[in-house]
Amino acid sequence: MKKRFVGLAVLALAVTPVVWSQTQSAQELDIKEIIAKLESAGYTKIRDIERDDGLWEVEATNSAGRRVELHIDPVSGKVLYEELEDFWD
Repeated sequence: MKKRFVGLAVLALAVTPVVWSQTQSAQELDIKEIIAKLESAGYTKIRDIERDDGLWEVEATNSAGRRVELHIDPVSGKVLYEELEDFWD
């Protein structure tokens, strides 16, 4: 029984760093962090932020002054998709 417990403890210690690194690298950004990334990329008038299909969806104004809908990667904060919202003009 004692050998089995020691074996399980050693296995748990060996696996813990792998699990920890995976959860650390996949941590999602919160709304404040998403807004900060968008502002640093030149977006303004950021509004209507919501989660949908695993991505952040945001309405904003791009650096050219056009209103756009954005799809944002929740982990990196990278803009994956930008669509002009012509119906707002």
